Amino acid sequence: MQARYVPGAPNPWFARHKYHGIPIHRNIKPIAECKLHHCVGPAATVEKAIGVPILTPEHLWGTFQVEAEKILTIDGSLEGNDRERNRRINAAYAKLWLADNRFQWAGLAAFASKQVGCGLLHSAEVSEKNRRVREQVGHAFAAYPGAGASTLVQSGTEAAAQYMYTKLGFGNAHLFLDIYPLHRFFMERGWNEFDTYLSKRQNEKYSIYWAVNRETLRFGTPFAEIKNGFAHIHSGKLLLSVEHLAQHEQVNVLQKIMYNDLVLQKLLAMNQYAWATGFPTGDYQEIKLTLSAECRAKTGFTSWFSRNKNAQLWVVEQRMPFVLAAARQFHDLLNGPERPYVEASIRAIAAGGSVA
Repeated sequence: MQARYVPGAPNPWFARHKYHGIPIHRNIKPIAECKLHHCVGPAATVEKAIGVPILTPEHLWGTFQVEAEKILTIDGSLEGNDRERNRRINAAYAKLWLADNRFQWAGLAAFASKQVGCGLLHSAEVSEKNRRVREQVGHAFAAYPGAGASTLVQSGTEAAAQYMYTKLGFGNAHLFLDIYPLHRFFMERGWNEFDTYLSKRQNEKYSIYWAVNRETLRFGTPFAEIKNGFAHIHSGKLLLSVEHLAQHEQVNVLQKIMYNDLVLQKLLAMNQYAWATGFPTGDYQEIKLTLSAECRAKTGFTSWFSRNKNAQLWVVEQRMPFVLAAARQFHDLLNGPERPYVEASIRAIAAGGSVA
């Protein structure tokens, strides 16, 4: 049976929204609970008025943004602790799909974000391994002239892994801050209000966390791919919805905040060469998407990026075929006999299943 979210109805994944059933531009509180104020009327007369808080589109959008930020807040901070934050993002995407199976992009994103977690784990392990070697060599040869030169390779690899770790965490968090609230608004308010008020999300009326330069990507930009993606969800064209939202995810967001970074491009090129040739060994990361709760590849559940040594992951035209192939594979698995396995994996991710 396909899960379908019904606003206000009992749901194991999401609590009833505090503004459920309140129309846009209507009062949030009953009049009897609102405060009475004195104000200056015509001819400087003192009059009485009731201050009534109104539910505006901007305020409604703000509630979903706060919800996303709370998921990412660890010990009062929205920065650092990227691996724990990644587990929370994975779980949040999984819960979106479990609550409403129409959100096929979110189901795929649970796996894609989990794969980011695999990358974070790999980068952390490479950084730590090279740090240990650097320190051991440094201690062993500290008394010899030029000892520092003997650890240049380890120092460089350690720094590269740390840079990759930071960029992965940054992209993972900011994509979530962009797209999770879009799903939540659509869930609670439906297509008509989503279509009408999407442009109201981009405003200065409520504070948001967005550590991206405005010239790189302004928060809440109502790209056409967003509206097209959710329009296809509304009409039941789920694979098309994934394709449009993947275009938004990869081109409008990640390309601008991650893949246009020249340092990251060099690191990706080095990783691609090492993966394709096997040299140097041990420090490269396979570019794949595994539709399971684990990092390791599984036959029939894994999509691979090109293994050509000159392939460029940061180039949209080379990356999108890989992304769309994974989207098609996910769609086919959901509509085939393997669906129970896929759903079990998403449930494991929703429960905070570890990346291993």
